[in-house]
Amino acid sequence: MARENPPEALAIDPERLSAIVREVLRELEVASSADTAASVDGRVVPSLPVGSSQQRGDAAAADAARVADGAAAAAATASAERTPLMRPRRPRTTTPFATAERARIVAASPARLVQGRVGTRYPTDKAIGLRAEHAVALDAVNSVLPDDFATQLGCLALRTQAADHADYLAYPEKGRRLDAESRALVEQHGTRGVDVQVIAGDGLAAWALIANGPELMPALEKALGAGGFSVGKPMMVRHARIGVADEIGVLLGCKATVMLVGERPGLGTGDSLSIYTAFGPKLQQDNAEKDCISNIRPLGIPTQEAATMCVALLRRTFDAGGGGVHMTKQGDAA
Repeated sequence: MARENPPEALAIDPERLSAIVREVLRELEVASSADTAASVDGRVVPSLPVGSSQQRGDAAAADAARVADGAAAAAATASAERTPLMRPRRPRTTTPFATAERARIVAASPARLVQGRVGTRYPTDKAIGLRAEHAVALDAVNSVLPDDFATQLGCLALRTQAADHADYLAYPEKGRRLDAESRALVEQHGTRGVDVQVIAGDGLAAWALIANGPELMPALEKALGAGGFSVGKPMMVRHARIGVADEIGVLLGCKATVMLVGERPGLGTGDSLSIYTAFGPKLQQDNAEKDCISNIRPLGIPTQEAATMCVALLRRTFDAGGGGVHMTKQGDAA
């Protein structure tokens, strides 16, 4: 039960404290003198500080005042430390998106937009979604083509110098050159001297070729023929890097190569296929001389549109006499 009249904060007036200290010191001085007079066994009795009682009392009062001031300062510091730090508010300068506008923006892209947060972390459903998309990317990198996939595409089946998928991932250079058997197949069954040689490869996401290759390959061959380009027998290379097209182009003496390859996946993009074009193939041709159409998939560029874009890109490349930076320089000069 609370008191009706709570006591006031305990505080001693400095003058009163000084008087109390002087009185105590006087009593101690008297007691010390009595002990010294009564001493008969030669024991040593500590003496009080030199000076009069008044001086000692004044010094004690000053010390007490300093102690009181220090205690007050410590209490103020402790009170300040207990005060919660408040993050300064930023003035709102923009109006938040309306719900309909936000939904339109999110629906326009598969990118992870307007995720929200809970404190300093993602909401639980978004965090789980990120982990799921990361798992899709990992699975795509480790995916492999079916044994009969080249037959399904109507392609000549080739392979690189990589012994298996793990060897391919560990040693990229092996994915840029054909093994001896595949070189012999190219020289025996390939079409020489054509305008464009179409090549399909698994790359770093075999899923992408599995998902999009069966539609893109015939659409691309048809579009190239309609665009006036001669096209060689299509080929499919297992454990392929983009550079393997250089060797095939040199072996067949074609004017340009078109390489369909599974792209290195990002979050949730394990089915993204790319087309790389190269004019005047040569071994270890610099990537700066090549062009790329990426993100070919249902959520990106449809296969038919990608085929049309590829033909238009090749037409510009042939007209400029080179691709990549060469075509860019020609455009700047014009």
